[in-house]
Amino acid sequence: MDEIRRLRRKFILTATLAVVIIVTVALGLINAMAYVRMQEEVDDHLTMISENDGHLPNVPAPKRDTLIDEPDWYNDSPESHYQMRYFSVLMTQSGELVRANLNNIASFGKLDVQECIKEVLASKTPKGTFKRNRAHYSYQITEPDSTHYLLVVLDTTRDYGAVEQFMRYSFRFGLICVVIYALILIGICNIIIRPFINNMQNQKRFITNASHELKTPIAIISANAEAMELLQGKSEWTTNILTQVKRLTHLINDLITLAKMGERTRKDLKLTEVNVSGLLDNSVESFRPLVLDDNGKKIEAQIEPNVVAKTEEKSLYEIFNILMDNAVKYCDPNGTITAALSKSGRHGFKVSVSNSYAAGANKDYTHFFERFYRGDTSHSTGTGKVAGYGIGLSMARDLTELLKGSIKVSFKDGIITYTVQF
Repeated sequence: MDEIRRLRRKFILTATLAVVIIVTVALGLINAMAYVRMQEEVDDHLTMISENDGHLPNVPAPKRDTLIDEPDWYNDSPESHYQMRYFSVLMTQSGELVRANLNNIASFGKLDVQECIKEVLASKTPKGTFKRNRAHYSYQITEPDSTHYLLVVLDTTRDYGAVEQFMRYSFRFGLICVVIYALILIGICNIIIRPFINNMQNQKRFITNASHELKTPIAIISANAEAMELLQGKSEWTTNILTQVKRLTHLINDLITLAKMGERTRKDLKLTEVNVSGLLDNSVESFRPLVLDDNGKKIEAQIEPNVVAKTEEKSLYEIFNILMDNAVKYCDPNGTITAALSKSGRHGFKVSVSNSYAAGANKDYTHFFERFYRGDTSHSTGTGKVAGYGIGLSMARDLTELLKGSIKVSFKDGIITYTVQF
C-alpha cells in the first residue's frame, strides 16, 4: 500500500509541477510582453514631447510594427491628447531653470520642479523613473542645443498600475488554475494509475504464490539429499545440492518478505525503546566469523555507546544485517569493513557501513536501491563469486523509509559507504 501511495503522490506531484511550469512560463511571457509594450509607449510619448520642444503635439503616437504590437486606438481617440499628464523644463547644463511648461500637471510647482531637476541630474541617466507621493513618473533628458537640457517628466502611474494589476490578476488566475487542476487530478488519479496498480498487485501475487509453490519441492529435494547423505555418506554432489537448496530457500524467503513489505504501514510497527548500540554490535559480531578466512578481510566497529531510540528492533536489525551482508560480499580481498554509529540531533542516530571497493569508480549509484538491480555484474551468481539477487538493498530502503529514516550510498577514494539516518 505504501508503494501505491508513493506512486500516486509522485504522479500527482509530477503532473502538477509540469502544469505549474507551463502556467508560470505562459503567464510570465504574457506579463513580460505587457510590460515591454507599456514601456515602449511611455518612451514614444517622452520622445514625441521632447521633439516638440516640451509640448505634446496634437497627433497620435507613431505606430509600431513588432510581433507583440496591438492596435492602439485608445491613443488616437479625441480625448487621449488631454489625458496625458506631464511637464517639461528647459535648463542649463549646470541645472539652472530657464523655462518650465507646467500647464499639464497639477502636483508640481516651481519648487517641486527644482527638487526634481536635482534628483534627475543626480541619477546621471538620460532616462528613468521615480516615485513621488505614491505616483509613478518616467523622465527623459535630451539636448536641444549644446548649452541646454530639456527634461520631460510624464505621469505613468496609470500605466505601471495597469501592468502591476495585470500581474496580480495573472498570479491569482494561475494559482486558481493550478489548484483546480490539482483537485481534478487527485479525483481521477486512481482511474489513471489503476493499470499500474493492478500490474503491481499481480506481480506481488505471482511472487508470493510462486514462492509458496516452490517451497514444497525444495523441501523434498533437501530431505532426499539429506537421506542420501545418511545412507551413502556425504559426497560432492549432495553437498552441492544442499548448498543450492539453501540459496534457493533464502531467495524465496527474501521474495516473500519483499512482496509483503509493500503492505506494511507505520501502524504495523511495534515501536519500543531500542539499544541501537547493542543491536549494531550484535550484527557486526555475527558477521565477524564470516570474514576470518575470507581473503584477508577484516571488520572494524566504531560504535558510540548508549545510543537509544524509539523504533522497531526487528526491522532495524534487518537493515543492519543487510548492510553488513552486502559489505562482506563486496569487500575487496585484504579490505576493511567498517561499521560506525553516532548520535544525530537530540533523538536521532546515524549508521554507516563501508567497505573497500576498488571497482566502485564510475558506477551509477542511482540504481543501487532498485529491486533486482545488480550493480556489479562481474560478481553475478553465474560466476559463483558472490551470491545475490539485488533484493537486499531494496529491502533496506523500504524498511528504512518505513521507520521514517533515509538511506544513501556514496563512494570516495575506493571506499563505498551506505548511510542510514533516523
